[in-house]
Amino acid sequence: MLTITDFINILHRYYKSPMVQIYELEEHKIETWRELYLQETFKPLVNISPDASLFDAVNSLIKNKIHRLPVIDPVSGNALYILTHKRILKFLQLFVSSSRCFYKQLMHLH
Repeated sequence: MLTITDFINILHRYYKSPMVQIYELEEHKIETWRELYLQETFKPLVNISPDASLFDAVNSLIKNKIHRLPVIDPVSGNALYILTHKRILKFLQLFVSSSRCFYKQLMHLH
């Protein structure tokens, strides 16, 4: 997975000065970047199964110091979803909000 951080690191690698154009960078293809840049910084893709718990997902994000966690179908190997900190917080906000409404309705019944 090529991220924005990878692109920034690649630009840092080829950028020499504002007076010099980056011709070499303009000719590169993603395959070239993978061979030159990612080979040096290769890290295995961190992912999670759709059956994993929310706790496991959060733990993986924190432990691996990543911002996006692909949810991979174990059978097909396809990415089903990309989990982010923001999406987890949004889920928790909606879940807590709906739980409060349910609790309030339940209390009114008694």
